[in-house]
Amino acid sequence: MPRVEAWELVKEFLFPGRSEHRAIPPLDGGLTPDDELDAVATAIGGLTEPEDVCLDERGDLYVSTADRVVRVSGPDFGHSEVLATLPGPAGALEPGPDGLLVGVAGTGLMRLGRDGAAELVTAADESGVPIHCPTDVALAGDGTIYLTDGSTRHHGRDWIRDLMEQNACGRLLRHDPRSGRTTVLAGGLAYASGVSLTPGQDALVVCEAWAHRVRLYPLAGGAARILRENLPGYPGRINPAPGGYWLAMFALRTQLVEFVLTQRDYVEEMMRTIEPDYWIRPALRGLDSGLEPLQGGQIRKLGVIKPWAPPRSYGLVARLDEEGYVVSSMHSRGGGRRHGVTSARQCGSRLFIAVHGGDQVLVTGAGEA
Repeated sequence: MPRVEAWELVKEFLFPGRSEHRAIPPLDGGLTPDDELDAVATAIGGLTEPEDVCLDERGDLYVSTADRVVRVSGPDFGHSEVLATLPGPAGALEPGPDGLLVGVAGTGLMRLGRDGAAELVTAADESGVPIHCPTDVALAGDGTIYLTDGSTRHHGRDWIRDLMEQNACGRLLRHDPRSGRTTVLAGGLAYASGVSLTPGQDALVVCEAWAHRVRLYPLAGGAARILRENLPGYPGRINPAPGGYWLAMFALRTQLVEFVLTQRDYVEEMMRTIEPDYWIRPALRGLDSGLEPLQGGQIRKLGVIKPWAPPRSYGLVARLDEEGYVVSSMHSRGGGRRHGVTSARQCGSRLFIAVHGGDQVLVTGAGEA
């Protein structure tokens, strides 16, 4: 390797973000770390890697987990039953007057009745491109369905391959139930991971995980604008909150991962020769394995993981105002167990948080965050 090129690599490693790459912002202000996720007392367990949550008009809770949608009911959510088993991993949920909308990896968008009967809503856009990676869905008052398709190349557990390949092949879609047409509103998105309507339903708030940003798309036309950029984590599903939005960040960015992503030869060799669980990558849970890559201050000393360390997995829910500024947040740090938050949805005075890495749904007061 030429001496100049080697020195450039050393500078990027020692001073990341000072050349063509942006520095990862610190966790401060509304994102100041705490242990609030680990302190939540009410948790619904027995759910393997929950993805999304929602309530219906009767107060029953629905959870997508693996290839199933589970209905949890009762005064203390003590009774659970499998509502439906689907043809692929279940993800995004959205209640509607005609049934429960469910994003199914490898299949598209489906609708479930209260009896669990399933029907396909849409499997491809009007040009025939399959919707294999539905990540989030929002339902407008007039029945129009908006959904994000994370990637046209990878879906399900292969989201990490999409990050490592640095793809930008996600889409924002609109499905008109009257005509049955599914149209593309925006393409070339860096893993479209979340969508929500604004309070006036005149625009869409859309998350791009690999670009670490949230954008606003006016429905009346015109250019999209950035609502928030250079987030310290990977934004996922986004849901309405009074005066703003609840945003689930399923992992934090770290300097090591950011640096590795710039080294394409290394990434290709790593992906070719090492099992995905042991890549230098963000994750939704820790492995508690000696083979797991350790990062910086997270290195175990006397069996302890420093809670302020930049870990491989992390738990984070942020509350944004209408302009995208973080006003408060809830964390599960390096030593915590409630990592990999994939959804946070407010229903009345309660906030339901799907913790993929902790196999739980947390229930807390929305004003506590």
